[in-house]
Amino acid sequence: MAPHMKPATWLSAPLLVLLLALGCHSVYSDPPSDGFEPIFNGRTLEGWQGQDMSFWSIEDGAITGTISPEHAPKLNQYLIWQGGMLADFELKLTFRLRSTNSPAVNGGFQFRSRRLPNGDVAGYQVDNNYLQPWKARLYDEFGRHDLALQGERAVFDRDGKKQTEKLKLDPGADDFRLDEWHEYHLIAQGRKLSLHVNGKQIAEVTDNDDDSFEALGLLAMQLHTGPPMKAQFKDIRLKRLQPARSATARNLLLADAALAWQLGERLDAHQPPLKSVGQIIPKMPATGLGARTGTVIAKFENAYFDLERDLNQPKLWNISGEALTVFLRARAPDGNWNAGLLAKRGNHDVMNFCLFGADLGGTPGPDIGFEVHTEKGFVMVSFPVSRVDATGWLDLVGRYDGKKISLFCNGRLMEEKPWSGRLTENNEPILIGAGSFDGVPKLFFTGEMEEAAIWSRALSDAEVSSALRK
Repeated sequence: MAPHMKPATWLSAPLLVLLLALGCHSVYSDPPSDGFEPIFNGRTLEGWQGQDMSFWSIEDGAITGTISPEHAPKLNQYLIWQGGMLADFELKLTFRLRSTNSPAVNGGFQFRSRRLPNGDVAGYQVDNNYLQPWKARLYDEFGRHDLALQGERAVFDRDGKKQTEKLKLDPGADDFRLDEWHEYHLIAQGRKLSLHVNGKQIAEVTDNDDDSFEALGLLAMQLHTGPPMKAQFKDIRLKRLQPARSATARNLLLADAALAWQLGERLDAHQPPLKSVGQIIPKMPATGLGARTGTVIAKFENAYFDLERDLNQPKLWNISGEALTVFLRARAPDGNWNAGLLAKRGNHDVMNFCLFGADLGGTPGPDIGFEVHTEKGFVMVSFPVSRVDATGWLDLVGRYDGKKISLFCNGRLMEEKPWSGRLTENNEPILIGAGSFDGVPKLFFTGEMEEAAIWSRALSDAEVSSALRK
């Protein structure tokens, strides 16, 4: 998954904005001599955005997330910095976590992370918890969970195996209180993550796991669900470091996706996790017409991946609003595309989106289609695979922008129709390599897949035809 890139999906500007963001500086002032620049002005939430701003305010000169008995979130809330995605950097901030009637509080901040469709965030995290023997840790939200607890140095090898040793702490390094102001200094440089509190190191991770390592992503302050409390962040200062390798336009685009997977990874490494059904063999070298040199893929034998339902949040993975884009890079070596490809649907009337292969009739051989359902109804676009080399690698993109629905193959527009309305949501899982019919997965895929991604926006023609294919 190196380098999976994580997004802030309400940063819905074109890719150019993301590219510029990597090199921009704060609007508040020139960076001081130590290279740290303030990214919070201490007075307003300018430059920060959350999925529900009613939980966020300015108190004590700090960004403050508040849970009260009268106003409590049903899921974690995140306030995302709008200055662009971060690769290698140092971050300093002052933090406290306060509860008036319960010690069962939790909170922290995300970095190199991805915003999911429901507003939750996946990726690296500095986590704090009152009820644990540790006060702070480096964590992987939606991923491997514990990376390094307070007082630990951890190393993940290429296969994801973790080795941990005790970190020799300076005197007083763990002498801080979560309910009092204390300064975090996070250093993320390449694969090494180091956390300091009040100038003293408390945890360190070296992440050599290529399938789980994240090189780029968003920064977000967290308000964790729980009892009444306040999470407060102030004096937030950032210093960008020069990464060993700059992100490509394609990596930036995948970072901006609400969901993205490199499907050739170890089956236990996908984030968010995917359940494999049937025989799926990861880590296979890519071959065939259009294969990318050095990439690995997943081989499907009448099988599929299932991003399962969350019974507590049944609409967790829906793309809402009037825009989405889905992407799948796949190959059917025998040219038989009669299978579900990437879908969140139960039938034609219960559908968020569906990318599929089927023999639709009226054309020679099988077809590839893309469909969505909006408040206006169901609509589909398609093309016969006879128009392309059906045995080679295909970059398939389905796009809906609130005005039209479009289907692309290998960067070329294959069919487009006018359409409008808000996307309808459902309680179905997202399936990769199958389609659901009245809640039953069918039409399992046999072939090869490299990657899949879903955006909560409509990609531009340039992004589809150029950046995504580089």
